[in-house]
This record gives sequence, C-alpha cells and structure tokens, in this order.
Amino acid sequence: MSIDVSPPIVLRVDALHKQFGDVAVLKGIDLKVRQGEVISLIGSSGSGKSTFLRCLNLLEMPTSGAIEVNGQGLHIDTASDGTARLSNPRLVDTFRLQLGMVFQSFNLWPHRTVLENVTEALIWVKKLRRADADDRAMQVLTRVGMANKRDDYPLALSGGQQQRVAIARVLAMQPGIMLFDEPTSALDPELVGEVLRVIRQLAEEGNTILLVTHEMRFAREVSSRIIFLHQGVIEDDGTPEEVFNNSKSERVRAFLSQH
Repeated sequence: MSIDVSPPIVLRVDALHKQFGDVAVLKGIDLKVRQGEVISLIGSSGSGKSTFLRCLNLLEMPTSGAIEVNGQGLHIDTASDGTARLSNPRLVDTFRLQLGMVFQSFNLWPHRTVLENVTEALIWVKKLRRADADDRAMQVLTRVGMANKRDDYPLALSGGQQQRVAIARVLAMQPGIMLFDEPTSALDPELVGEVLRVIRQLAEEGNTILLVTHEMRFAREVSSRIIFLHQGVIEDDGTPEEVFNNSKSERVRAFLSQH
C-alpha cells in the first residue's frame, strides 16, 4: 500500500461564486492549496484575482460556495433578501487570523509608529502582554529589514518601507497562509525590488503564499504553481514551466506574449 507523503491540504475552495449586483465576478472557483505552496494568481485586470483573495478571508462575503482552512469548513449561500448566510459565523474571525492579508495600499495607521502598527493586533487580538508583543514585533521587523525604523511614523517612510512594515504586521500574527494582493502595484519602480526580496525570502522559508501579481518574471521564479484567471474562472493551473512555456490555453499564451 502506497503512503501519501504530500504536504497536507491547508486550504480548500469549492464552487466559490461572487456577484456584485448582476455582475458575476467569480463563477465557481475550485482550488486546493498544500502547505508550503507558493501560488501566483495572474490574469488581466478585472479577471477576479483580488476579489478571490478578499473572499478567502471574508473581507468580501462570497455569494455562495465553501471554504475550508486547516480542516475547518464554512459554507456560504445567499438568502432571498440578498444577505449572506454562513454555516458557522463563528469561524469568520478564525479564518481572518489564519489568512493574513497584505494589501496594495499598505493600510498602516498613520498615527501609530512602525512598532505600534505591528503590536496593535498582537495586544488587542492575540492578547499578548506589551513586552511580549514588542519582542515579537522586533523579530519580524528585523526579518524585513525595518527594525531601525521602529519609532518612525508611516508618512516618514517610502512606499517600499511601508509595505515591508505591512508584511511584518502580518508575519507577527503567524498566519498559516499569507495572501498578497498586488503588493508592489502602488510602488514606484525603483522600490519594487525591496518588497519582492522579502516575499522571495518568505517563499524560500517554506511559507504558504497566494500572490496576486503583474510581475511575471518574479511569479515564474518564485512560484510552485501558477493560476491564470479569466473572467472569474480558472483558465489554467500548473507549474511555471507548464503555464509559461506549454499552456494549452490560447488566452494564456496571448496574455503572456504581452508581458
């Protein structure tokens, strides 16, 4: 009898739909993610990539479908009045803790220092003592090269530095899966590299990552899987070699020829 030595599935998505009014943005996404996978989501603007990430941690409530994180499942459908019905509403906070999100626009508190931006959730959500929160914050700020900016405010930082603080804030919460929603799209070109270096480091450390990006070369180098979304469905899903060099989809080939 053969023994499955594959890493465990940490995220399972079944028939995920999302509509905004009459517009269907996600049209039945099915996905399994194993521990340690680095998956880049690529595709044209408007294909549903960012909406998909936001639905995973329930910042956007899906219209219907099911999401399972580390064995805990949540089913969603929509009542006749248009409101979402959740099979287990108590799992919402659990999902958000396990699915750490790094946004395009940093979302740092301007009135908090770098250190305070990282410790706030540790103290109020994780209930750590301030000294312990400070210790953990300094550990992750060191990892992203921002420890020397601990007492600065976000407005004193470059965009790349702010994004590295945002990554540190997520790392401090120790999520099982990290979601990156176009983390370099708001940056000047000369600042993109410093953020990509941090993401590459996290990938090499074995973190489970879902990354929405337009940085095709980086996606190819860092990912274990590439998923191409088109009009709310998965058009292609494979290794970087399979998708970039041997995709059977004409849409994928046309998209990559322009990038």
